[in-house]
Amino acid sequence: MKIVMALSMLLLVGLPVQAQSVACPVQPTLVKNLDSQLAVDFQNTSGKPLASYQFSLSFYDSNGHAHPFPQALSGTVQMHANAHRTAIWQTKLAPHFMFPYAQVFLQQATFTDGTSWVDDGSHSCSVMSIAE
Repeated sequence: MKIVMALSMLLLVGLPVQAQSVACPVQPTLVKNLDSQLAVDFQNTSGKPLASYQFSLSFYDSNGHAHPFPQALSGTVQMHANAHRTAIWQTKLAPHFMFPYAQVFLQQATFTDGTSWVDDGSHSCSVMSIAE
């Protein structure tokens, strides 16, 4: 009986992790603001090839006030399932957003099979980074 309960607990604990990976097809892992460029590291966790993506950024000052970046960061790339990529955008706006914290979240992703994923407003596919 104890073995059955232990296995049941393992299954219950493992379910949310599985659900999160399905809910977030492209997971950002790092965002950097360096001089006049923005860089986002991310991984295609969808299990299928990625065709395009779009991220949004918000920067936070030391008081916790949000400063949304006015442009979306997007790209079109053939990216295999489970592949990792660092995308870099050159922008003259970046020096105006030199705040200690940056958060990037996936807005949308399109896959080579024609399916797509759009953020439901929860910003569930995000990461926050601290400036170096």
